[in-house]
Amino acid sequence: FVGGVTLAAAAAAWWGSAPLATLLTRLRGRGRHWLGAAVWLLVAVLQWLNHVLLVRRYAAFHIGLGVVTLWLAALAWWRPQPTAAAASGRRWRGYAVAAAVCLGLASQAPARLAHRDNVRLIYRETAPLLGRAVQLLGRLSPAAAAVATTPTAALSRAAPSLDLRGRDILLISIDALRADRLTGHHYKRVTTPNIDALAASGVRFDAAYTSTPHTSYAMTSLMTGKPMRSLLRQGLGGASETAAQLLQRYDYRTAAFYPPALFFIDPDRFEHFKNTGLGFEYRKVEFASAAQRVAQLRTYLDQQRDSRQRVFVWVHLFEPHEPYVAHAAYPFGERAIDRYDAEVATADAGVGALVAAMRQRRPNTLVIVSADHGEEFGDHGGHYHGTTVYDEQVRVPLVMQLPGVLAPTRVATPVSLMDVLPTLLNGLRIPISPRIVGRDLAPLLTAEAASTRVAFAETDTHTLLAQDSLRLICSREVGACRLFDVASDPQQLHDVSGQHVVQRQQMQQRLAQFTASLGLYEDQGENKYPQALRRALAGERQAALEVAGLLDDADVALRRKAAEVLFELKDKRVLSHLRRALRRDEDIEVRRYAALALTRMGEGAPLVFDMLDDDDVALRRLAALALAEQGNDRGELELVLWLRAAFPAKARVRPQPIPHRRAIQLVAALGTINSRLAIAPLTRALRDVRLRVPVARALAAIGENAGRPALARAFARERYPEVRTVLAESLVKLGGGAEIHRALTRFLGVPEPLPNGLALAARAKLLQMVGGPRPRELRRLREFATSGVTVGLVVPKTHQGRGLRVIVRGRASGGEVGEVRFGLADAPLSDGDRRRRVPKRAQLVAADTAVTLRFEPSEQAQEVYATLPDAVAQRIDPGDHGDFVLYATQNMLIESCAVVPLRDDLPPPAPASTTAMPDD
Repeated sequence: FVGGVTLAAAAAAWWGSAPLATLLTRLRGRGRHWLGAAVWLLVAVLQWLNHVLLVRRYAAFHIGLGVVTLWLAALAWWRPQPTAAAASGRRWRGYAVAAAVCLGLASQAPARLAHRDNVRLIYRETAPLLGRAVQLLGRLSPAAAAVATTPTAALSRAAPSLDLRGRDILLISIDALRADRLTGHHYKRVTTPNIDALAASGVRFDAAYTSTPHTSYAMTSLMTGKPMRSLLRQGLGGASETAAQLLQRYDYRTAAFYPPALFFIDPDRFEHFKNTGLGFEYRKVEFASAAQRVAQLRTYLDQQRDSRQRVFVWVHLFEPHEPYVAHAAYPFGERAIDRYDAEVATADAGVGALVAAMRQRRPNTLVIVSADHGEEFGDHGGHYHGTTVYDEQVRVPLVMQLPGVLAPTRVATPVSLMDVLPTLLNGLRIPISPRIVGRDLAPLLTAEAASTRVAFAETDTHTLLAQDSLRLICSREVGACRLFDVASDPQQLHDVSGQHVVQRQQMQQRLAQFTASLGLYEDQGENKYPQALRRALAGERQAALEVAGLLDDADVALRRKAAEVLFELKDKRVLSHLRRALRRDEDIEVRRYAALALTRMGEGAPLVFDMLDDDDVALRRLAALALAEQGNDRGELELVLWLRAAFPAKARVRPQPIPHRRAIQLVAALGTINSRLAIAPLTRALRDVRLRVPVARALAAIGENAGRPALARAFARERYPEVRTVLAESLVKLGGGAEIHRALTRFLGVPEPLPNGLALAARAKLLQMVGGPRPRELRRLREFATSGVTVGLVVPKTHQGRGLRVIVRGRASGGEVGEVRFGLADAPLSDGDRRRRVPKRAQLVAADTAVTLRFEPSEQAQEVYATLPDAVAQRIDPGDHGDFVLYATQNMLIESCAVVPLRDDLPPPAPASTTAMPDD
């Protein structure tokens, strides 16, 4: 093409402009006006070729077509001049004016385009000629780099300002401890007097953040000083050196006391850390109470005969972790939050005893107290941890105490648990590897450079950057961000992006710099991936377009990895890149993953059907998965066999675990194709607590009654309220009824009743069996509640004398709070009275049996509950009928009600067997 353009230009130059002008003049002089139309048609054809048909060809091709197009457009406007001299003069004057105009516009264009990312991107991606102009302007006025090429660890290290040499170290981590549950953080209950005492005489970091709200990732990040989730997702950092290994090299003895659940999440990624016990010499791996840990610590310390031998001891207390257990010493209540606070207080007592035991034997001990993550109690609509990066899940306490060395200080600057290791290493004068991302905390103790510090946290779907009082939370999947100011909005409910536009932009850029730099100094073996691919491996969906560009790379290994990652990202913006790779790439692996990715995003590819018969079982499974996600059941048997291998029917068969995210996709795909063959392995998959929700939904989608017995058993044994709701909803969709009424009655009477339990009971036609009214009385209740109505209820026979609870379902309209008065009727009613509206004399509620329930204004129905006074339980025996009176304010719409016995929640499971691995 370049040769052809060159020859054409040479021929035009050799022929000369005079003969051409003469020819054009003769054509126009003869009245052939079709010449202009023909030229404009040719211009349109060339533009269509350049913009639509031949997209993203060689640069010279597009530039050549663009130049020819411009030349033809000029030719279409050409007019013959009267004389050669006049033509020459006008031509050069025109050239001069055009050049001046172009230079003037070009001088202003970079500034106008600098802040229009979308315009520049559209021109660059879709306009071959204007895109080259934008590229040229960018070279004339280059933009600042948006992504850093140097990770945080490579920044200059602070000079040692904290001397920890010759000190023993006690690190105490508490599982699932929220920072705002410390009494020192103005919590309403006295839960942490021992930690508060340490903080009062040491350093307390008010804005400390875990790297990931999962124990496995959080603790390995603390021990390595690295964001392990991002690194392990990239296949990096799996053999990183830990604090124990580094300190052993400098003559420390190390001991660890932690539970087996430490590596419960994604165990395949933590195989090295699990097998080596995070590098500790002495390990006690078992579920043990705080009191037992104190005894174990004393025993270990007493075995260390040489007092000059320095020790590094880590104790992980498990108490606050779910399931929350009530403790008689801390009678805060029976709700989940009450039992959680009791667990926190128990762990705090353990902290006090551990510190006392350590200081009694080794007075010069540095004590560090923190947590792996927080815990959510509906703050942003969820529970437990591992799902968001809001403060309730990722902000943790961090206290350092060493009398005589650390002066009492309170630090408000955001810090990370990854900063603990470099602080220890710098204080002990141990060289810090550039692979460690954390930074020394010592400068903060003297208020040096406090404003430059940030903290980073992440989950599979979100990232957090904390800077000063601002918290930037971004979605990995859609690239959207929200900004919160915890100084004025500690609950993180109001987005303040509009008030902090500049700060938000700077924080987004800083977050991009940080995430792009992760893994830069890690040993990547033969595959040293570019930044875009590393970001995509960490879950950044916004990197999909950059990764798609790697499909044109000369390195086949890089193209394969890019295609594999695009299959996981499922971003439809890269469809054209995948289509081109499927057509043109000479490597079969690249074409296979391109076909899989296209199929997964709704575009069929025949190659995927061929993969169903491939010898590679992994490819067969992925092909079946991609097809099933689009509703095609051609690979159903392959998916069923895959799930059976993970959940075998026979106990002696060793299961083949599936990564958690893939297992969720597999279960959902089986539900999409309504696979009846999968019912048996799906019911066995209910054993995995993390899969119960998707399994229940898949069984409901399949719609076969064969799944009901297993769902009913799982529902009766389920301890998590959110999972109970999904299990119950799935059972109701499958027509479940009588087999769940006992469990449903119990879960309505536990300290925190099943959400929307009355609605589920009504849908399953179980309302009367769980303590609700008969159908006729239910109609009267809904019609006459605002004027007072008697409702006859039978208390279920599970009543055990612990008390009764009333649950009322309704909603308050009109934007005002609604109230419902409920209690036993003051006078006994005859059978005739019960068949009609309550007479005025019986509308009075017995004062010693009444409760008032308050409903917040809402468009959605709510279920509000209260414990009835003891007088009710004294008058009604199990299975007896009781006449209750219900009054509702005029703005209330009542749907149903029930009286259920109070019950204890399900007991926690027995702890796993003890695994002790001492190495004396």
